[in-house]
Formats: sequence, structure tokens, C-alpha cells
Amino acid sequence: MKSIFDNESCYFCGAWLVEWHHVFGGAYRKKSTLYGYVCPLCIKHHNTPPDGVHFHKENRNTLKRICQKHFEQYHGNRKEFIATFGKSYAED
Repeated sequence: MKSIFDNESCYFCGAWLVEWHHVFGGAYRKKSTLYGYVCPLCIKHHNTPPDGVHFHKENRNTLKRICQKHFEQYHGNRKEFIATFGKSYAED
């Protein structure tokens, strides 16, 4: 799967048995795939509480900020990011 993340091991811990997480889900899932905003995550960091991104808001938002930074560097400005993915996740 095309991804902006550098390798195919878990982004958070480096484990090699991974699932692909669409950083922006729901209505934005297809756009996540299109832009490569899919991240390899082990089961602990994907779907298992308390650290899995489906349960841990800060881990989830970390991935969204990385993708937003990538979008703004390679695809458009913040206004275009918001138009594409619904809102900004930047901390600035």
C-alpha cells in the first residue's frame, strides 16, 4: 500500500506484524488512501486500548499532524487541507 510513512514496521514501536491504519477515516478514508495517509501499526497501537489510535486521542492526532504537515508541504496550503480533510490538526 502506498504510504508516506518510511517503512512497513509499526510507526510507534517498530514491530513488524502490522495492520494498515487510515489516518483520516469515515468520509475521508478514500482520500487517506489517495494521498498515502495510511500508517503501519501493530495491533497494540492500532486497535487495543489504551495505546491504540482508536482509543488514544494523542496518538491519533500525532499521525494526523504528520499527514497535515506533509499535505501542506507537497499538496497545498492549510486552507486546502481543511477543505480536503475537514479541519486543521496543527498545534501552531
